[in-house]
Amino acid sequence: MKGLLALYLAAFAVSLTTLSLNTASTLQIAWIRTRTPAISPIQLTTTYGLFRVCEESSYEPGVTTCRPFPSRALDCEGQARGAEMQLDEHRGKSVWMSAAGLAGAKKMAQRVTRRKRFAESGWGLCENWSTAGYAHQLSLILGFANIIAIVLTLIGTASAGRGYRTDKLRTGWKLVAGLMFLQAVCMCISSSFIAWERHHDELFAHGSKLGRAWVETVVAYALNLFIVITLILTRITGKLRMVPGDNGYEPIAS
Repeated sequence: MKGLLALYLAAFAVSLTTLSLNTASTLQIAWIRTRTPAISPIQLTTTYGLFRVCEESSYEPGVTTCRPFPSRALDCEGQARGAEMQLDEHRGKSVWMSAAGLAGAKKMAQRVTRRKRFAESGWGLCENWSTAGYAHQLSLILGFANIIAIVLTLIGTASAGRGYRTDKLRTGWKLVAGLMFLQAVCMCISSSFIAWERHHDELFAHGSKLGRAWVETVVAYALNLFIVITLILTRITGKLRMVPGDNGYEPIAS
């Protein structure tokens, strides 16, 4: 029983950690960060969160402007047409540029082609980003539910008779593992959508990198999956089966 109790306590500690990381990444505006090239006369830094975007400019030092993100009117409608205009301008400049410039134009063309294809199917930046936000919010709910499930299991174990404590620990792992797995899936969905947009959308074509909130999300669902795999392997190897000798008692079948 001591081994099972230690495993549940480890799952509880990991659940608190992942919930903290999950909450922090939800609140932080630090999923993607973009910055204009150093040769630009005005340095513009933009940071994207799941629900807001903030901009800082060297033209107005110390002033940060934030707004809801994504906005369909500002960020999504007419995006493909704007990208095509940007591509045409880039191609015009590339006539007088080196092979590196032509490679940049080719990369931009690939981004525009992908964005047009998704825009035609009715699925684009706004839909992907909103899906990531909804999935992340759902992961928070599952994280709270998982902690409650672990606490109730431990309370039930403490209040049960000595012969039934191991049985309660043995039967509670399915709910805990299931909730932790679903939470990890939701976080994986949100981080994958954000990473896909960063790699494919022309909005993040230059000077962008994934931020701290994205890293925290990946670490959180990796910890969850580690505990889930540990619970499953422990069950498969028979460590969660009740064996004679656990505290010297076995439950009597009714």
